[in-house]
Amino acid sequence: MAVFRYVNLRFTAVMAIFVDVILLTYREDVLGSLLGPLTTLTAQVTLALLHWLGMEAARVGTLISHPHGFAYEIYYRCTGFLPVAFLTVSILASPGTLRRKCIWLALGVPVLIALNLVRLVHLFYIGVYNPTAFDFAHAVLWEGFLILAIFGLWLGWRGWSDFQPRIGGNRLVARWRRPQDPRQGAFRPLRLTHRRRGG
Repeated sequence: MAVFRYVNLRFTAVMAIFVDVILLTYREDVLGSLLGPLTTLTAQVTLALLHWLGMEAARVGTLISHPHGFAYEIYYRCTGFLPVAFLTVSILASPGTLRRKCIWLALGVPVLIALNLVRLVHLFYIGVYNPTAFDFAHAVLWEGFLILAIFGLWLGWRGWSDFQPRIGGNRLVARWRRPQDPRQGAFRPLRLTHRRRGG
């Protein structure tokens, strides 16, 4: 498949090192303390969104509670740090120019942060109105959705990084032909030409 041609040795090595670092440092006594300000900010923004949506809620530190009794605590794993880190490392480890990588990260990182805030607000609603579904939504539904979001953003990056933009009214076009000898495989490039943009 076309996707797997990008999973080269460098990409695999970088991601393996990153996973090892995460396993060693993604703990309360290491990254947890460093992410304390981000955790507090996440709780503040979540509470503001809940109030904006008309939901009754109160905050004490990073604990957000509802008058009817439901409460959850936002800690370092709820900040969206890990999805953003995975996306950042996977894009930086992939082939492509640094300029395009920075542009895509400037688009993709806010998307993941916004999704994480939507997740926290949605989980609060579920905890208040359908508490029996909270564990499933928290551990399965949203975890799976965030993984798909990271993978989708990475695939979007790969497609965009390979795109050849039009320059000066021209674009580079690859023409293909079927080989005469079937032993040569499938299609192969015939030549590259510059096609003038019409209109």
